[in-house]
Amino acid sequence: MAWWTTQLIFQGDKLVAEGIDPTSWAGPRVHGDGASGEAPVGETDRYTRVIVSGYALYGQLRGYYALGVGHWTVDEGNGRVYTTEASQHHTEPVSSLTPNQRAIVRDCLINISQDAWETSNLSFRQALETLQRGEIL
Repeated sequence: MAWWTTQLIFQGDKLVAEGIDPTSWAGPRVHGDGASGEAPVGETDRYTRVIVSGYALYGQLRGYYALGVGHWTVDEGNGRVYTTEASQHHTEPVSSLTPNQRAIVRDCLINISQDAWETSNLSFRQALETLQRGEIL
C-alpha cells in the first residue's frame, strides 16, 4: 500500500490551484515579513489550503481518508500574512470550509477517482457535504 496526497488552494471560494506541486501557483504577492494572528480589517485576501490524503494499492488510488485545512489572509497594504498555529499545521476543522469550498473539494475528488470516493469512509464523505446540520446556505 502506498500513501497518496494532493492539495487544493482557494482564494475565497474560487479554486486557484490544485495538485501536488504548489510551485505551479504564483500565489499572493507578499513582501516583507509574515506575521501570525488576526488580520486587520481592510484590504485583505483570504486563502485556504486543503490537503487530501489517500491510499493507493497496486498503482491505483483506492480511497481518501484525511483532510487538512489551513487558512490565511494577506494584507495587501503592508504585504503581511496572518494565520493561526492551527492553520499553519493544517488542523483547522473541515467545518471551517465554506459550503462552496466543500462542494468543490468533493467534486474534484470524485473526478480524480469515483471508486476511491465510494470506498472512503462515511465520515470522510459526510464532512464534505455542502449542507451541515444546523447550517443555513
